[in-house]
Amino acid sequence: MNDKGMMTIEACVIIPLSIFLSITILWIGIMVYNRTAIDYAVSGGLIYGGQIADKDNETVCREVRLKTAELLKDRLVLVGEPQITVSVEFGNIESRLEASMDSPPVPAMGELFKAKTWDLGVTKKVRRERRSQVIRLIHRLDMAAKEAGKEISGEVSEEEGIQSE
Repeated sequence: MNDKGMMTIEACVIIPLSIFLSITILWIGIMVYNRTAIDYAVSGGLIYGGQIADKDNETVCREVRLKTAELLKDRLVLVGEPQITVSVEFGNIESRLEASMDSPPVPAMGELFKAKTWDLGVTKKVRRERRSQVIRLIHRLDMAAKEAGKEISGEVSEEEGIQSE
């Protein structure tokens, strides 16, 4: 059996396939990185918005948008300018960040790279707690803990009394 030229044929199949898989893994890794950076920025902006919840709606919207943009600055790879939308209602702060990333120009990949861009949009919502609401909640929790403490201390005394006899 003559194996002459067999390595050349194998290399013609394996090298393009390995390059294709490497590029695909690289692009998907960049997409996951971008999605994580966007998620982090939106979450950080909403946490900051929760801290300034006592301010008026316009101020909260502006500050959350600025904080999100600050956390996202120079972090995205191969993504155009993201659009940040913030809406503030009585009990909620909602932030939506829309961005798109160009998909790799690989015509042989079919369905995965069929779209020209990949959507990286994230929407998150946080409850808007004002200081007066938080103070009332702490007061209710404090009262519940005191009532539970009395019940627990009563049960413990009975158990200690039984053990001492």
